[in-house]
Amino acid sequence: MVFVWLGMLLFVIVCALAMAIAFKAQQSIRASHHRSMTGRAAYIQAQQDKHDLNLFGIAQQLRRRFGGLGAFGLSFNALGVIGASVLFLGPALQKGGPSVAAVGLPIAALFALAVSATLAQLASAVPTSGGVYHWASAIGRRVWGWYAGWFQLAGSLAMTALMNGACAFVLDQALSAKFGYDSQWWTIGLLSLAVTGTQAAANHWGVAAVAGIQQSGVWLQIGVVLAILAGLAYLFWPGVYSPVLLYTFQNASLDGHAGLWPFIAGMLLLQKLFIGMDAAAHAAEETHDPRIRIPWAIFLSTVYSYIIGFVLLLFILLVFPVVLPSGEGGGGMFLNAALQAVGGSPVIIYAISAVLWCSGLGSQTASSRSIFCMARDNALPFTRIWTRLTAGQSPKEAVWLAAVLSIGLLSIAGLIRGAQYPLVLYSFALLCLHVSYAIPIALLLKLKGKHKLLHDAPWRLGNWGTVVYWCAFLWLTITAAMSVAAIGYWGLYGAVLLLGLAAAADRKYRQRHLAKLQSRLKRPRGEIIRIERKFHLH
Repeated sequence: MVFVWLGMLLFVIVCALAMAIAFKAQQSIRASHHRSMTGRAAYIQAQQDKHDLNLFGIAQQLRRRFGGLGAFGLSFNALGVIGASVLFLGPALQKGGPSVAAVGLPIAALFALAVSATLAQLASAVPTSGGVYHWASAIGRRVWGWYAGWFQLAGSLAMTALMNGACAFVLDQALSAKFGYDSQWWTIGLLSLAVTGTQAAANHWGVAAVAGIQQSGVWLQIGVVLAILAGLAYLFWPGVYSPVLLYTFQNASLDGHAGLWPFIAGMLLLQKLFIGMDAAAHAAEETHDPRIRIPWAIFLSTVYSYIIGFVLLLFILLVFPVVLPSGEGGGGMFLNAALQAVGGSPVIIYAISAVLWCSGLGSQTASSRSIFCMARDNALPFTRIWTRLTAGQSPKEAVWLAAVLSIGLLSIAGLIRGAQYPLVLYSFALLCLHVSYAIPIALLLKLKGKHKLLHDAPWRLGNWGTVVYWCAFLWLTITAAMSVAAIGYWGLYGAVLLLGLAAAADRKYRQRHLAKLQSRLKRPRGEIIRIERKFHLH
């Protein structure tokens, strides 16, 4: 029982750290000059938000329809407790045994809190929809924002493809059982197109629709988790296994100990629970009082995903009689447990499909806003097309481009690994998003956390910053490197290809930019470059 108490102590430590960071941030908000007007007059709050945005040289083009819960829903649904469980619970247990959820998940959460707290502070300092693209540009140079933006966009598109592929797979299983057809790759492909198309239609319809869906997605995801917990408790309590099993590092067959490397590989798979936390930041220009609400959305979505995921996974492992998978697919174990919990009713499968659809919508929204913001700054080709807005002030072409690109990534991953496409997409998404997060954090470390924008941010870490930045940066770089060997090399191949595309696009942008300056200033190119370097404009 000593191991059980130590394991629970680790869980408590992570929760205590989350509370301490939240308390520190709340103190900084109270001590700041920022005064929220959301509870007084909507017009005054809108003017304050518009003024904050104008300070960065950006006009208010998008319509503000997201509240606190809608912004939280973007990050919470993009993280996806249910999606992570459907895709990777079985494979993670096969690699690292039950301790990967009981011990590995809290370790991953401990460092994920450092990452989310750092990103939250950056979101409070730079309340624009560009995310890491604008954060890195604002506290560093344009070139850092350029590469951070390209990697973040690619990672978000891969996450969209991953969630939509999972949604199509689960929905195909339910429909094939109902209508009696054989599930094939093309049936899943058609459903993937339908899922992605309906998400793009919802995004095209307007910001208010997306905000409402994201709010509903939060409650739906919590409802599915509660239904599974209640059903399993009613049917199988007090369970099959002793809690000691979770903390003795047994392998999947319970006939020996899991090795260190398989344990790490399983932990990296479950880290899906903490990938995509910055989704709310891409709706900063569509959220009321973004300097406060967006940071809380990023940080609290990470905290609640950890708590809900930890309770759900450990409860399944202890109570469900057929716990450890033997040759099952990624979603086999979790879906089987969900069906058992509700007496075999297919309603739970349709509910899980709806949750996965909301998760994909959150990632697609983040991708489309990233495209819009980068195109607005001429960081993408055909900028005039991707910056067009609908009557509802939604970036329509950017939305459909995000949908098409995510389908393309899903198709490529399917051609490469067939049924194992989730590992290709996940390894690529993890590597790209970790690189994109690490760039602005590295700039913070270089500046030692001293920048006017950070000083003006109401949500900040204060004197805890340096320690938190280092923990976040080291975790991002180490896990990104380990994921290449533990999950697969396809993510590295894709990241290298992306780096080449970003470098080529940057070179073309620089040539076009210098040509324009030459024609205006009538000065040699070398002199213009020296001026830009002196004032850190490039």
